[in-house]
Amino acid sequence: MPFHRRAQPAEAVSAPAAPPTHFVELRDVCKYYQMGTVRISAADHINFYIEKGEFCVIVGPSGAGKTTVLNMLGGMDTCDEGEIWLDGQLVSRYSPKELTAYRRYDVGFVFQFYNLVQNLTALENVELPLLYRGIGREKRRRMAEESLRLVGLEDRLHHRPAQMSGGQQQRTAIARAVAARPPLILADEPTGNLDTKSGGEVLSILRRLNGEGHTVILITHDMDIAAAARRIVRIQDGKIFEDSRAAS
Repeated sequence: MPFHRRAQPAEAVSAPAAPPTHFVELRDVCKYYQMGTVRISAADHINFYIEKGEFCVIVGPSGAGKTTVLNMLGGMDTCDEGEIWLDGQLVSRYSPKELTAYRRYDVGFVFQFYNLVQNLTALENVELPLLYRGIGREKRRRMAEESLRLVGLEDRLHHRPAQMSGGQQQRTAIARAVAARPPLILADEPTGNLDTKSGGEVLSILRRLNGEGHTVILITHDMDIAAAARRIVRIQDGKIFEDSRAAS
């Protein structure tokens, strides 16, 4: 699952002191927000890396900076200082046009509140990002059907969101995120709006996708969800205060 490569300016390639050695690297990343005369640090000199094929859970209380980090990794926000690397590409130097292509081709997003289009069927929702990628009708229909089968929704292809449970809607959202087989999946509190059973099913699907080679980064405040991961990064007040890997 190679990244959608784009040429970068020469200075963007030569600026770092050392080339990246990991699939994902955040180097001294900072993000600030201005609240009147007060500057808030949402990410305070964040440093960590993720290997290809890893399942990493980022945990922390509300307001800790988890979503800020995820949004910067996904190209939905930019850092004010530092470097963000993915698969040898310096994402933090991308132009707005390059970030749009990066989000379209390289990252699959799963959100807490599904973000499905209400007047489209499950199949049409999953087809939508494939349409934006310019994939032809017959091929994108096959890809969408395959993705919905992957999450166990082959009997809900023509149901609209209002006709599905919360768990089924989230599984549709996962199918949409992975239909084009992006190398990186980012999940923002994907079980936060679900009951225990549905949340367990969603987590199981993400683990299965990870087993197929996808790199998965999931954020949560639920330690029961975090306990299922082999890698846990704890964030508080915009800083990493613990980074642990389970023994093999």
